[in-house]
Amino acid sequence: MHFRRQEVEGHGRHVYTWATKDVQKIESEPFAATPNTLYVSLDVAAPIEWSDVARWYANLLAGADRYKLTPDLQAQLGEHVRSSKTLDDSLRAVYRWVAQDFRYVSLSLGLGGYLPRLPAQVVESRYGDCKDKATLFIAMARAMGVHAFPVLLSSNGNADSTVPTVQQFDHMIAAVDRPARGRLYLDLTSELTPYTELPPAEEGSFALVIHDDGQFERVVLPQAPDSTNRSEVRTVGELAADGRFTGRYTEIKHGSLQYGLRRAYARTFSKDDVRQVTQALANGVFPGASGDSLALFDGRDLAATPLVAVTVRDAPLVSGSGSTRILTLPQSLPTFSLLRSVPELERHRPRKFPIDVGDVVGPLEIVSELRVTLPSGWTAQLPPGITETSTFGSYHAEYVQSGRELRITRRISGRRGIAPPDSVDALVAWLRAVSKDNVKFLVLEPGK
Repeated sequence: MHFRRQEVEGHGRHVYTWATKDVQKIESEPFAATPNTLYVSLDVAAPIEWSDVARWYANLLAGADRYKLTPDLQAQLGEHVRSSKTLDDSLRAVYRWVAQDFRYVSLSLGLGGYLPRLPAQVVESRYGDCKDKATLFIAMARAMGVHAFPVLLSSNGNADSTVPTVQQFDHMIAAVDRPARGRLYLDLTSELTPYTELPPAEEGSFALVIHDDGQFERVVLPQAPDSTNRSEVRTVGELAADGRFTGRYTEIKHGSLQYGLRRAYARTFSKDDVRQVTQALANGVFPGASGDSLALFDGRDLAATPLVAVTVRDAPLVSGSGSTRILTLPQSLPTFSLLRSVPELERHRPRKFPIDVGDVVGPLEIVSELRVTLPSGWTAQLPPGITETSTFGSYHAEYVQSGRELRITRRISGRRGIAPPDSVDALVAWLRAVSKDNVKFLVLEPGK
């Protein structure tokens, strides 16, 4: 702050006042990095330490033998791990059971906002909130001889490690120590998050691991490498002389990009559903095409790769007449026109705020590829390829014909980090360079 704090003491109180006036208006800027925003808040905490919070919570959990399993629950645990061959298989099976088969219901009245119910109560009612489900999993993990602990955190990842108070936390997950793999953090309320992974909002955030004796660990939750967040879309097929395309479309998602696909296919599909999905996918890639041979995955199967594939037939890919044909690139091969941000970036020169690199593209990689076998003797007029790398990400576009095969690849990846305000010129230059690859059509020349 650029103004002094006022202090007044009297009537048994010590009052601090932060006040100023005639504050210059500051406009928001694109990609402004936290905490350089226009939002201002004041956090106040009691004169305590994280050790006080940990002891209080450990004592809260100590009553009623919180992690004890009843004989009935022991029997249910045995049923769910019966087919497991390893301890990790058993933990994975229990994780799926608790995450998916117990309905999430928030229970936050009074002390119920912090005190989990007993595992047997959760199993009997078939529902629970984050602390209920985490406690149930921890109890069963301990019954299998595994060291497991509750972990307090913020569900949106914004807990402040410098302000010790339980109010920083509104969520609980479980920590599991595995000698060969290290510690695993598991969110039992995220039913579509694979075992060993965390929801993206929680990655890299501050959390508190609570031990039974009141000891604690301040931790930063693991963050998956940017390369984990990957989308791959490939379309491979053959173009007939009449301009119709037949081929196979495949879409695979990983990391933070998997959830949309998992949610879309986290249910049982009837025959009618399969027919509708098949046609919708085929038309989404090539308007006017028919589809068959749909391959789906079960979105609730946390061990399954998020993959969808469909065969497209008779897609009207080429138009034109005479000696020239126009090939329309499918929607599965999008361009990355990033020019919409440029006018606003240029309007805020000189820039005041640093740039959040992760807001430009994001910590992810998107790969799109089209491979078409052309009719004998046909050639394509190809634009030049593009490779642009900067602090904000990298982009690569390639147009190649080898024999009859036409191959088009587009790949964009982003990064994390903070760039200084004066790097806005480099950002604008990179956005303009990437946006030059705006090819939506190719000219094909049939053989004579």
